[in-house]
Amino acid sequence: MKDSLRKSGIDIIGYVPWGTHICQFYQTKEDFMNTLVPYFKTGLENNEFCMWIMSEPSEVGDAKESLRMTVPNIDSYLDKGQIQIIPYSRFYAEEGVFDSNRVLNILVEKLNQALSSGYDGLRLSGNALWLEKQDWSDFVNYEVKLDSDIGNCQMIALCTYSLDRFDATKIIEAAVNHQFVLIKREGKLEQIKNSRREKEEEKIRSLADIVESSNDAILTISLDGIITSWNKGAGQIYGYSAKEIIGKSISILEPSILVGETEELIELFKQGDKIHNYETLRVRENGRIINVSVTFSPIFDAFKKLISISVISRDITISKRVEEKLRKSEERYRIATEQTGQVVYEYDLRTDKSNWAGAIEEVTGYSFEEFQKFGKEVWLNNIHLTDMSSGDKKYQSARKTGGRFKEELRLRKKDGSCIYIENNGVWLTGYDDQLYGAIGVLKDITERKNTENFLKSIETARKKEIHHRIKNNLQVISSLLDLQADKFNDMKVVEAFRESQNRVVSMALIHEELHEGRGIEVLNSSRYLERLVENLFQTYRSENADIRLNMDLEENIFFGMDTVVPLGLIVNELVSNSLKHAFVDRDNGQIQIKLCKEESSECKDNIAGSKQEKFQSTSFILRVSDNGVGMPEDFDLENPTSLGMQLVTTLIDQLEGKFELKKNNGTEFNIKFRVV
Repeated sequence: MKDSLRKSGIDIIGYVPWGTHICQFYQTKEDFMNTLVPYFKTGLENNEFCMWIMSEPSEVGDAKESLRMTVPNIDSYLDKGQIQIIPYSRFYAEEGVFDSNRVLNILVEKLNQALSSGYDGLRLSGNALWLEKQDWSDFVNYEVKLDSDIGNCQMIALCTYSLDRFDATKIIEAAVNHQFVLIKREGKLEQIKNSRREKEEEKIRSLADIVESSNDAILTISLDGIITSWNKGAGQIYGYSAKEIIGKSISILEPSILVGETEELIELFKQGDKIHNYETLRVRENGRIINVSVTFSPIFDAFKKLISISVISRDITISKRVEEKLRKSEERYRIATEQTGQVVYEYDLRTDKSNWAGAIEEVTGYSFEEFQKFGKEVWLNNIHLTDMSSGDKKYQSARKTGGRFKEELRLRKKDGSCIYIENNGVWLTGYDDQLYGAIGVLKDITERKNTENFLKSIETARKKEIHHRIKNNLQVISSLLDLQADKFNDMKVVEAFRESQNRVVSMALIHEELHEGRGIEVLNSSRYLERLVENLFQTYRSENADIRLNMDLEENIFFGMDTVVPLGLIVNELVSNSLKHAFVDRDNGQIQIKLCKEESSECKDNIAGSKQEKFQSTSFILRVSDNGVGMPEDFDLENPTSLGMQLVTTLIDQLEGKFELKKNNGTEFNIKFRVV
């Protein structure tokens, strides 16, 4: 054990021996850093192993930057491991639980490792800002043990507490377990020396000056319950002045239903029991009963003998009323959410933890305790988006910018079955517009989804049946036209019937495709045109045995009825004309049909207008050509005389398309149209 003093790096303290336990109360981050940076700089320069425990993971980077401005070679210290800057969650609250024995054992291990590595000792600082109400009592015990054990170790510890975070009771409880107390008043850092050789009563009085503006009652009682000191806060809470009450028994503050309670508490305290934030009832000078929270602290003489007790009381009447109202409100809220079958959650990005309420077991199959323990893993393992292409984008957008989100999910319950749930929530942002969490409601929508799917299947079946019946009716009309044509000998009349029959067949094929296809709103137009043209070739096969067909139809083009009906009739007329008139007195020939999306004035082999990619105002080109005799010289495109060509021009107008005729080496019709 080294007997030499160590430089603290804090001017007001100077040199201190090993085993020194320091406490700093600060109000601003600047005060905090102005003390800690020189404290660790000195430790590094004096061959000490340093550990800096931060209250938040995000502050680790701030600490390094602050050190870097004062210690230019801080990176070399970090690289060789002489200083460790870590968040509290990896030291005080591992796996979310604070265990004082585990923390003290870690410090012993760290000290032994430092000494074996050639360092003179261990320099430590920890920030208590992370503490929650339920952890305070255990942390005070930890400080007591640390204060007791550190005296025998080559260790210096500086514990930091935010004045804005802790009340008078906690400030005093923290201070009495340290040798030195630092606090900044009127812009100047002051030291309150809490030597174990000084009276504890004097330490408490010094600290009481710090919290003079507090509304807490700070009084001293003898071991037999006689009031010996009384501050202004006590007068405000209980209504008695110091002159009226000093010298009287503290039992004067007991209501009639609790006579003797304070005497019992004093006896328990003298036997070693802790009286910390003990909630009870007290009576004011005017007879009104109030709720108070009471804490006892020991006052020793120079020989460590208990001589009196410091009592700190806080009026919690209003908070108890609020707590009771909140409890009732939460109970009503719990009942309401359970009855509506909803699960309410709150997610904290900073701690990566979730809180749950509502009909958890009804919706998920897990008990509240199981679900709360699972945390985020429930989402990762059991919940999936039903539509990753749209829902996830909306969710991530809301997560980046804040605001409301809504998504449908599939949840695997405890029994392995899957249900649909709707997640309605809102991302929460702080004053700096940074996201810090989300709140939302999960609702089981399985029954609704099943109903929607059932109705959708009924609607699909109904539409398919309609298409089937229309197809059958058109086929009946086609058959009637065929029978009627047999009654005439005039070839022109027969040909007119056949042309009408082909037009009916072209429409019947549309409804047949829609009935057989998976979709009921759009048609695979390329496949439809193939069947249509093949049917026309079968119709005119005996007349044109050597005519070849060359079809270049882009795959996966899907059009609605408003487009595919006029398109099919146009192809029917143009191909029929070629088969009837283009190859008169010729032994062979070729008909070409091309349908593609227009892109850079050329047709490229890419998928257009598919079900997955709904196109908006896309241009298409239909080209029907042959290498036959060509159109007559007197053919007027603007004023066609034949019924078929009149029908073609009318249908092109219906498509809002453009029509171009080329007469070189046969006939070529180019039709450009747009689909919205």
